[in-house]
Amino acid sequence: MANFRFRAQAALELRQKQDEDAQRALGDARRATAAAEEIVEREVRALSEAHARACEDEAQASDITRAIWHRNWMRRQQAVIASARALVDARRADQRAAAERAMETRRRLRSLERLRDRMWKAFQTAERRAEQKAFDVLGGLRYVAQRDVPEGV
Repeated sequence: MANFRFRAQAALELRQKQDEDAQRALGDARRATAAAEEIVEREVRALSEAHARACEDEAQASDITRAIWHRNWMRRQQAVIASARALVDARRADQRAAAERAMETRRRLRSLERLRDRMWKAFQTAERRAEQKAFDVLGGLRYVAQRDVPEGV
């Protein structure tokens, strides 16, 4: 029986590595997106807490410079939140691109795997046919050998 050899095995292994790399990049992109979203949430919480403190200070009619400081700090915080949201949008775009690359590499990998499977099935079919032919020849030879033997012997 002959051994099965898939000629495109090197290409299959390369595509498997590309798929693994694409899946790893997608995971990294998802983690980066989650981290950026966490930064936005943290900054929004800080802004709301600062706003609450500013309202308390204003209610107590305390120092005007402190109220101005809170207002300026909140404006800066809003700018930080805006840039963090822009970062989240960029990370989401990176994640979408990584997902598209991962899907494409997975599709290419699956096509080669299907080709290998089809070739393996064709190989098995050819081997079964060759084996059946050998059995048929052997059976024919046994029949001829038994037919040519005299009956008394």
